[in-house]
Amino acid sequence: MSSGALLTAAPSTALAAAAHEWLVASSDPHLVGHCERSFQFAAAIARDEDVELDAEVLYIATMLHDLGLSPTCVGPARFEARGANDVRRWLLSHGMEQVRAEAVWDVIALHATGELARHKSAETAIANRGISVDVRGVVPANLPPEVVRAVLDAHPRAGFPAAMAELLVREVRAVPDVVRMSWLESIAVRHVPGYEPSDFEHVLRSSDGFV
Repeated sequence: MSSGALLTAAPSTALAAAAHEWLVASSDPHLVGHCERSFQFAAAIARDEDVELDAEVLYIATMLHDLGLSPTCVGPARFEARGANDVRRWLLSHGMEQVRAEAVWDVIALHATGELARHKSAETAIANRGISVDVRGVVPANLPPEVVRAVLDAHPRAGFPAAMAELLVREVRAVPDVVRMSWLESIAVRHVPGYEPSDFEHVLRSSDGFV
């Protein structure tokens, strides 16, 4: 079997094709490759575990899950929310049903928050897992090695970790206040001069006088 036969084809819909065009037009090539690999890993996990899901929702959301890190998507919110909001508006303006557009929003907004994502839709949980495989480089035991190899050959990962790290550093420098108490805070501590890490317990205990 050829390596191409081990990959999952994109849904043959106009919205799926447009989402891919948007990704390529707006994002750094390393980010494009990351999204391609993330979808392939997510689809492979869903297939291996026989998970029923909306293939178009999974594809569009995974392709555009890091849209908030692109230069075309700016604003005061965290990048996950910026991207999710832009994609939801776009989908609704192109006729996607509200419930499915909200499902895409969930995938994008929660893609880096596994402990929440796994309690949402199948698409949200599976996308989070597929994205995590590519970010962490840790492959689930049930993912066939030949599939992993086919994905990495089709969309090479070389240079991705450093490129992604630079994008995240740029993000926390642009909006340091909104990354507090999030997974991005450790990057802010390291790269934003004068940034003080959050101490929620201190904030809570300091509110004792609010009576």
